[in-house]
Amino acid sequence: MRAGEVLYTDGPFAETKEQMGGLNLLECADREEALRVAATHPWAAIGMIEVRQVIG
Repeated sequence: MRAGEVLYTDGPFAETKEQMGGLNLLECADREEALRVAATHPWAAIGMIEVRQVIG
């Protein structure tokens, strides 16, 4: 989230020089819902959020 706009990148994922600041596991109906939730997370305004499917 930058200047009120959500920036999406469909891979490649974070490079090894990036550091993970935490982990949030969410249950969402589909990828679109997961992206909407990620865009509203406070970290989206100051860093980056990776969205990955872990089940199914």
